Amino acid sequence: MCCEKRKEFAKDKVENMSDREVKDFLLEVVEQHPAFVLDLMERTAVQPQGHHPPPTAGGQNLPWCSCGKCRDMPTPVERVCCGRNPDTCPSLVPDFNILVLDEAVLALGRLYRQDALVFPEDDNYNKANRHQAYRQFTLWVHGRLRVGKRKVIPSCCTWKIKDKYPDPYGQYVGYSAGRLN
Repeated sequence: MCCEKRKEFAKDKVENMSDREVKDFLLEVVEQHPAFVLDLMERTAVQPQGHHPPPTAGGQNLPWCSCGKCRDMPTPVERVCCGRNPDTCPSLVPDFNILVLDEAVLALGRLYRQDALVFPEDDNYNKANRHQAYRQFTLWVHGRLRVGKRKVIPSCCTWKIKDKYPDPYGQYVGYSAGRLN
């Protein structure tokens, strides 16, 4: 079944559920994907019809930003926007929350990195999740890159990751072109 058909099928199923079934279903989703539900609740907080709050710390009218979610970056090479309009910014897509920010997905990625690639676990939980989230984003958007090949992650997505897994002192490494470039 293609994505649109699956989406319509799911909508139809939800429409035909009783209030109790919807509540039980939602509690099961919370049980399996709490980060996704909390992020969605935060984004869809009750607002007057047609009113959308300004993006937190984003939307600084940066000349290089088209999505309105970017924040200034420390170096010119990092001043990259996704190039999308405000409604289609990747940092707002539900897949971003699942594939890039979900703690279980990140834990699995870190486990693979430790096991298959023999990289040690980082003791700093937020730093480990943040760096794995950067890897997840790159894999999701660009696929597997060759050794030494790196891509700049858009500011809007970088900051969404940093907001979810912050450094307590606000000290971030930033983009590195790599040793082989």
